[in-house]
Amino acid sequence: MAHKARHRGPVITMLWNTDLEVKTRVAIGIGARQKLSNILAQIGSGKRVLVLCQPSTAVHWLRDLLSVLPQEDYQVTTLEVPDGEACKSTDWLIRIWEHLQERKFDRRDTIVALGGGSVTDLAGFAASTYLRGLNLVLVPTSLLGMVDAAIGGKTGINLQSGKNLAGTFYFPKAVLADQELLSTLPENQFKSGIGEIIKYGMIEDTVAKTTDYELGPKRMLDVLDASLGNAFEHDDPGLSGIISSCIKMKLFVVAKDPQEANLRRILNLGHTIGHAIETLSDYKVSHGEAVGIGLFLDTKYSVKQKRIDKAALDKVEELLAKAGLSTSIPSGISKEKVVNVMGSDKKREGQSIKLVLPQTKLGVVDYDVTVPLSDLSKTL
Repeated sequence: MAHKARHRGPVITMLWNTDLEVKTRVAIGIGARQKLSNILAQIGSGKRVLVLCQPSTAVHWLRDLLSVLPQEDYQVTTLEVPDGEACKSTDWLIRIWEHLQERKFDRRDTIVALGGGSVTDLAGFAASTYLRGLNLVLVPTSLLGMVDAAIGGKTGINLQSGKNLAGTFYFPKAVLADQELLSTLPENQFKSGIGEIIKYGMIEDTVAKTTDYELGPKRMLDVLDASLGNAFEHDDPGLSGIISSCIKMKLFVVAKDPQEANLRRILNLGHTIGHAIETLSDYKVSHGEAVGIGLFLDTKYSVKQKRIDKAALDKVEELLAKAGLSTSIPSGISKEKVVNVMGSDKKREGQSIKLVLPQTKLGVVDYDVTVPLSDLSKTL
């Protein structure tokens, strides 16, 4: 049974355009999911709708979501995929394609993804490749999905050798970020989302300088410093504003650089090391936990390179501790293995790799740094 949020506010809606002239409708706030039928009408969806979900989400929210889709308007089918990263496989991709083919989906029809980042990644890849493009609507149920995975048009599945090695850029027609869906999120997954939010705080000043994003009266790092550790939960009155700021940051960055030619690399702070840790842990370490470790180690490397002072590293460590996140590579994962996996990353350049690093102060980053893997190994 879902737990309703104690604090309710308005649903914020935005229409976002990228340089590729792709339009995405974004609704943020408690009750945003109830706009699904209206959204499908606005995007001109056909009658066929496939709702992709995972067991841990379906038990709480699937019936709720289906109730807003009138049977006289839509032919809705559902498909449950495994929880976590296990769904992001070629096997499940083919099963989705076959489901769509058997039910005669055409290009006007829609895939709706209800779930966390893994199911939105999979749904996006399936939607982008079947008939070379179906409508895609994302209803993220995790904090990580709301601030990152569902925003920005990246899709992907995993291969045995690494995370997201097969993927596309494909922008959803709509994203419905409903804070009430976080009421059933396990605590460790909520913490995972906080790891990604800390990343946004660490790039906020550079995003404001390079895009149309405007800094608020309080910097995100200061808001997090005051909020974390004080019973900060899904229905905290300040969380919707934090989610909104993260989404706006990502949207403004992606609008400038949809396909990661330059500026969009800023969003990779903490991720290159983080992805390696995720892969080596067989995804037992969550994305946000791994990114948190990556944020700490990236900052540590910046201190070593005299790009930023030691006080910044202490602050990152303090924020991660308040969120209940680690700063250390898990025991059993050697630094040599981490560096080897990083050597297979999409951002490698020979024996070096592109990193995003904190620069001068927290909130400012250099997103065009080439680091020798051997040098990074010493820091780890």
